[in-house]
Amino acid sequence: MGVSSITPILPLVASTFDITVGRAALLITVYTLPGMLLTPVLGMLADMIGRKTVLVPSMLLFGIAGFACSFAETYEQLILFRFIQGVGSAAIGALNVTMVGDIFSGNQRAEAMGYNSAVLSIGATLYPVIGGALAIFAWYAPFYLPLLAIPVAFLILFYLKNPEPEKTSNVGAYLRNVLVNLKNRRLLLLFAATLASFLLLYGPILTMIPFLIEARFTESSFLIGLLLSSVSISNGLTAVNAGRLTRRFRSESLVRFSFGLYAVALIMMPFAPSLLWLSIPVILYGVGQGMNLPILITMIAGEAALENRGAIMSLNGMVIKIAQTIAPVVMSLIFAFYGFGGVFSISALLAVLLVLLLVFKLR
Repeated sequence: MGVSSITPILPLVASTFDITVGRAALLITVYTLPGMLLTPVLGMLADMIGRKTVLVPSMLLFGIAGFACSFAETYEQLILFRFIQGVGSAAIGALNVTMVGDIFSGNQRAEAMGYNSAVLSIGATLYPVIGGALAIFAWYAPFYLPLLAIPVAFLILFYLKNPEPEKTSNVGAYLRNVLVNLKNRRLLLLFAATLASFLLLYGPILTMIPFLIEARFTESSFLIGLLLSSVSISNGLTAVNAGRLTRRFRSESLVRFSFGLYAVALIMMPFAPSLLWLSIPVILYGVGQGMNLPILITMIAGEAALENRGAIMSLNGMVIKIAQTIAPVVMSLIFAFYGFGGVFSISALLAVLLVLLLVFKLR
């Protein structure tokens, strides 16, 4: 809701406030920036003072600040409200998967993470459409959507039954326990896999495929969006079966296999002769993503005890935000020197390296 529903209105924001498209795009940057800085801190707070104590105020701040954006009279006010909304959103994604990890265990945890990933895929598919439809009435109409977070916050507060870690006042002991977790080589490997997963998603897939389609096939932006939506659809359909997959296969094997699917799909993409043929590796990539992300997050959640899980999942959230931030820049630089072939072959090589790393190091 914080990004997907807003991207369709960026041209309207630019014309309303008489600014460049580049300045309008800062609405996304100022929203994601607080998460890079605050997510680990809020995760630790959630471990020390309780999940709901951090999550509920975050949801309320997200909803109120997001709604306030609709009243902005200047671009500077809009940027300020978006930054505050970003502060509210900083803990939400990380605590979401943390609490799923708290409530469920074993194959049930993988199944729940799969459903969670499917919900995210549905949101990624639908929210641009919803935001664009609301913008027909006014540029600020999509900023009414965050109000939905307020009733959800009260549902969480009064109805969600979740285990809470014991509150601690011994910050030193808590930080030492977190550092012990971070010395776990298996956990660091899983963080590396998360980083690679989101570098590939936000680099060659979400950033470069639209340019590839425009350069090779000169298709409309609607068809580009439709093709990218197929990633989310195949992702969601696979993710809901994550629990079933972990009952039949080892989680480590599934993560390795998913990176293999990434490599095959990425190698195929620049050679597709038409948009229809390009849809095959794009859907294949979505299948790999639907298998990889929920199982990978489940494995990370399983590496931490209840009293440290908020910190560990928040650090993983920070890794995700770093990858989301640097991937478009890195892939644009590769494209400048080596073109589309370089982008997709280097990305495929990264996926192969992750397969080898996970085969030999992840036990």
